[in-house]
Amino acid sequence: MLFRFVIVGASLCVGLWMGDPAFGQSSVAVHPAKGVLILDDTVYHLDSATLPRPDALCQGNGVIWRCGETAWTTLQDRVSRGRINCRPLVSLSASVSITEPLPAECTLDGASLNAWLVRYGWALADDSPAAPFQEEEAQARQEALGIWRDGFMPPLEWRAAASSECDVCSARHESIVRSKETRQRKSTAGDAD
Repeated sequence: MLFRFVIVGASLCVGLWMGDPAFGQSSVAVHPAKGVLILDDTVYHLDSATLPRPDALCQGNGVIWRCGETAWTTLQDRVSRGRINCRPLVSLSASVSITEPLPAECTLDGASLNAWLVRYGWALADDSPAAPFQEEEAQARQEALGIWRDGFMPPLEWRAAASSECDVCSARHESIVRSKETRQRKSTAGDAD
């Protein structure tokens, strides 16, 4: 009888242990300054989900707010609420630098953390046409979520707009091109002598 009681008690303890997602959770640390997530002793960056720099400021409707700090705080809050797993997207046997973070797809309680951050506007999807999370970013942008509120413009867009509007930049670029062509002509003329 005592033996059965011990077996039932042990089974109950194992069942509770297996059912508690927080038990056995790996240690997770978010490092905004480095732009990484550390799970146990492995350093990861979230592949195809780029959070703004922690010191980034966003402006919209005449208001400046700390969008970078808010995005990283949101990530920290999110990873503290469940069980996180990260899967490196490069082979660990491949030649990768041990000082660089590994690109990873991370899940929180089985759902993609990378996709969630992009979907709710706290990270940007990569800008290549075949990059994952383009639909999630479009939805977040359409619904003005996270950093997309108040008319956020991604760096690639405002840099392109600024460079196309800059007459001084265009004149400087043309001057550099002319100088380069002149040097090449002189070099070619000197070689012909």
